[in-house]
Amino acid sequence: MLHQSEDGPPVPADFPFLPGDTVYFSCRVAGYQKLEKAYDRWEIGIAYSVEARDPAGVLLAPPQSGKIDGEISAEDKDWMPRVRFSLVVPPFAESGRYQIAVKAQDQNSKSEAETKAAFTVQGREVAASPTLVVRNFRFLRGEEDQDSLKVAAYRPGDMVWARFEMTGYRLGEQNRLDVDYGLAVLRPTGEVSYSQPRAAEEKTEAFYPQRYTPGVLSLTLPKDVTPGQYTIVLTVRDHIGNQTYETRARFSIE
Repeated sequence: MLHQSEDGPPVPADFPFLPGDTVYFSCRVAGYQKLEKAYDRWEIGIAYSVEARDPAGVLLAPPQSGKIDGEISAEDKDWMPRVRFSLVVPPFAESGRYQIAVKAQDQNSKSEAETKAAFTVQGREVAASPTLVVRNFRFLRGEEDQDSLKVAAYRPGDMVWARFEMTGYRLGEQNRLDVDYGLAVLRPTGEVSYSQPRAAEEKTEAFYPQRYTPGVLSLTLPKDVTPGQYTIVLTVRDHIGNQTYETRARFSIE
């Protein structure tokens, strides 16, 4: 069974978990052998391992293993031990069907059993790329806005917000990434009115490879800025893959 909380009510297999959510999984183990140890007492021993993989078969986290052993009494002769497993969906996971696989071994009879369960993740759509690229560049009205502006137009004194995703960079050992980006703002004449060669950087390592990295830009427009069409020149650098990518986006000041 799949759950949103530990031992909570089960959810259907098509329930959409989001990046950052915790997926709880549980199953019962039956058919194990009980070794008589004393009158009305039996000894059991079950070893198990659990792993979760993405749609491409990549492990989301290190496999977990454990044991269920001890003694049971006559009143527990029909008891079915429960295996519990939980994992956090990677923050930049893609949409698709993910899979949890469980293997169990009865330490007494040496028999084995396994089962699988699928769960659904609804992630942000960022198309993959073989080389460094910027995807989904969008202007916003405010920092927390989700919907991009249909017309990227601002007034003097406004804050200009923009978000985008970077992908296609190379990963080093332990899925290490090392990217940064800078920007320049061009006046309607093409002259540079503002530049920040190194606006932000991202250096991380993770068990699960980070398929894209989000970026954000913000600019405070002077109250006496000249109206017209301005251009943001965004330059992204991948230091592991030795790649550079440049893209331009226009906005107007009215």
